[in-house]
Parts: sequence; C-alpha cells; structure tokens
Amino acid sequence: MFDQRFLKITLAVLLFHAGLLYLIQSGLARKMTEAVIAPEIIARIIPLEPPQQPAPEPPKPTPKPETPPKQVKVTKPTPQPKPQPKPEPRIEPTPALPPTPTAVEAPPAPPAPPAPPPPPEPAPVATGPRAVGIGEIQCTPPQPTYPSQSRRMGETGKTVVRLTTDDTGKVVKTAVVSSSGSSRLDQAAIDAVQRMRCKPYVENGRAIAVTAQQPIAFELN
Repeated sequence: MFDQRFLKITLAVLLFHAGLLYLIQSGLARKMTEAVIAPEIIARIIPLEPPQQPAPEPPKPTPKPETPPKQVKVTKPTPQPKPQPKPEPRIEPTPALPPTPTAVEAPPAPPAPPAPPPPPEPAPVATGPRAVGIGEIQCTPPQPTYPSQSRRMGETGKTVVRLTTDDTGKVVKTAVVSSSGSSRLDQAAIDAVQRMRCKPYVENGRAIAVTAQQPIAFELN
C-alpha cells in the first residue's frame, strides 16, 4: 500500500511538472505567475517618538514680605537770631587847623671862595746817577783807534757815547746814544771811552756817581 501511494505522488508530480513546462512554453505560465505573485510591498519601520513629557511648571514667585515704610525724621529749623543793626559811627567834627605860616625866602648865600691852587708837585727823586756835562768831570781826551777795514772802505761818521762814572771817577758803564752808521766805528768809540780817566764828581762834599755824553768823530784826511 505504501508503494502505490508513492507511485501516485510521483505520477502527480511528473504530471505537474509536465503541465508547468507546457505552460512555460506557451506563455501562459508567465501570466499565471504574474497573477499569482503579489506585488512587492516595501515596508519601512518608523520608530515611535517617545511621548513628550509636559514641561514643568515654573516655580511660583515667593511673595516678598512687605517692607514697612521708613520713617523720615523731620528736623525743625533752628530759629536764627535776627541781626541787630550796627550803630552808625559818630562823626566828630574836625577841629579847625591853624593857618599855615607863609615861608619867607632866605637871602641867597654868598658865593664860596675859590679853591686854593694845588701845591706844586715835589721834584722827582733821581733813582739813577745824576747827568752832568762832560767837562764837569774833567776826563782825559778819548783816543779812538780807526778800524783798518773802515779806513779801507772809507767809512766816516760821528758816534755819541753815554758814560757812567762811580764815586772814584772810573767809567763803569757805556752805551751808544747816536750811531755813526757803522758798527765798527761805534765799537771803536766805546773802546776809547772805556779807557778814559775822570775825576770824581763831588756834591755837598760827597763824591757821587754821574753820567755824561762823549762825542767822537771819525774822519779821513
């Protein structure tokens, strides 16, 4: 019995497949497949939003305690004393001044006497030897030597030499006062004066130093 049932099932499956193959070949199976297969339905799962919780109610403001109004002290003005009027100064009458005497012009003073003339200045005190004439000291005549070179060159001239003698009459100092124009002639004149011998100059009984001038001429014959 088991084999008959298996044969029937197998036969039915074969017939089903044979009919299905026929339908596929004839195009009827496509229509039946389209009619049997339901169109694809795409379903999207939308997550449910959580239920919104109601917003908490804001806290009710706490009523502030009423502050009692501050009491303002009313200060009463201190009454000021009324200023007393100042007494007006009493003006005393000015005593009358005595009349001013009129000034009398004094007579003009006599002119002052002229100032006396200033006293004469004292004579300057000689700080050096006293100047005297060459004859007052009685010197020996000078004997100059004519320089040979000046003679050859024909030099001539006059030299004035100042000499100073001490309290013994010795010539201690010489200097050219006026040159002859030739240094050789001037030097020859100085040498001649230094060889002179003079007498001491006596003043008030005392010999003193003096100065004098000695001219010497140089001439060619």
